[in-house]
Amino acid sequence: MNPLHYLQIGLIVLAGTGPAFAEDARGFPADAGYQDVKTWHEQFLRGEPTKAQRLEAMRTIIRESQLGESGLQRIFRNFSTGNSIDPRISGVERSVLLQLSESTSQAKGYRRELLYASAFHNDPRFSLEEMNRFIVRPWGSTDADIVTRHRPTGLYGRVEVKDYSTWSQATNLGDLKVQIDKMAREGRRTGQPQFWINRREVLPDIRRYANKKGIVVLGNVSTGRSSRGNIISSKEALDMLDQEFTRINRAWAISGGAQLIYGAWMLLNAAPSGWEDLQTVWDPATRTTQAWLRVGEHGSYALSGGGMIISGGALLASRFATERLQADLYSLGHWGGVASLLLFGAGEGLSIARYANGDVTSREFWTTQWILGSTGIGSAAGSWIGETAGILVLKNPIWLALLGRTAGAWLGQEIGRRTANTYYERQFAELDQKFGEAVYKHYGVT
Repeated sequence: MNPLHYLQIGLIVLAGTGPAFAEDARGFPADAGYQDVKTWHEQFLRGEPTKAQRLEAMRTIIRESQLGESGLQRIFRNFSTGNSIDPRISGVERSVLLQLSESTSQAKGYRRELLYASAFHNDPRFSLEEMNRFIVRPWGSTDADIVTRHRPTGLYGRVEVKDYSTWSQATNLGDLKVQIDKMAREGRRTGQPQFWINRREVLPDIRRYANKKGIVVLGNVSTGRSSRGNIISSKEALDMLDQEFTRINRAWAISGGAQLIYGAWMLLNAAPSGWEDLQTVWDPATRTTQAWLRVGEHGSYALSGGGMIISGGALLASRFATERLQADLYSLGHWGGVASLLLFGAGEGLSIARYANGDVTSREFWTTQWILGSTGIGSAAGSWIGETAGILVLKNPIWLALLGRTAGAWLGQEIGRRTANTYYERQFAELDQKFGEAVYKHYGVT
């Protein structure tokens, strides 16, 4: 065989293996559909590829979609620099695969979610935690388009991404309200802020309904970084979310701090008296109805204080917890607060019963009530002032907020005690003066 024959055979082999090599580099045929590419991708992941390899696979999938290379560069900016996204985050690669969906509207919806997710991922204030999380609850199943964490506060939140025209909103009003109800229940269960973001204008009816349920609604939000007319950019939308996370965290901190300090004050004041009362009823010789009322009153106040400590501490600690633990701490804080209020109400009822039975004087009863109120107000005001001062002055409010809460409770107690004493001293002074005038008048003394 002469050299020319060898050359001809080599060219034939090269022509046959060229397309096969191209298919192997891409990993799937050029005309592959969603299911074929999904199967290929599952096999690809079994090989434990690196982050860079998975990112390149995402680029390849976008190239094979209707968007092509131009869409990869124009819409997703090649998933690089300010438009990067981590393929290891749960749900990201699935959203990319769905760009091959036969449903144009479905592919477009996931494309929009990807762009918003990229905005969260590249904003230093946020951490993209998950996309398209399936949620099963007793009140119905749903999915969370984007789960994010606000880094400055540590709070997690859920974002629903929509692209409804006003006509579609009006047509699907009932279904949208059902979804909003599910989001509201999820927010109450986990404490996570819930956001409903629409590409177009939002009907006032939907906005009012969602706001009433505690859902933050943003309309006319683009996926780009520049605003025009009444269209706001994704960055402006994230600015609004940042403000809402900060507001909620501040409310939790103020409420939790006030409960913690006020609960500690109540426990320290009620527990010693409760223990003494318990010793009294333990002895049959001193066991009376009045003694049982005192045990109930001081025991209720002590338990209420303990509940407030648990509730307030859970709210304050939640920002440092993982997502699931944060939801559990929020629930503990909520129900602990409810239980504390019920116990406080029981203590108040028993205190009133003691007053009605003549076990305590009018001065003792009303002074106690006044100090309870003034200390509570002082704790709340001190928590608010300390939290605000900490944020404005130090950008790290923990110790200054604690100082404010403690000082507020102490100041509230002192103001309550001193104003009560001043009031009764003045009352007794006026009574003493009137009694003296009456005696002088009776005996004709001038």
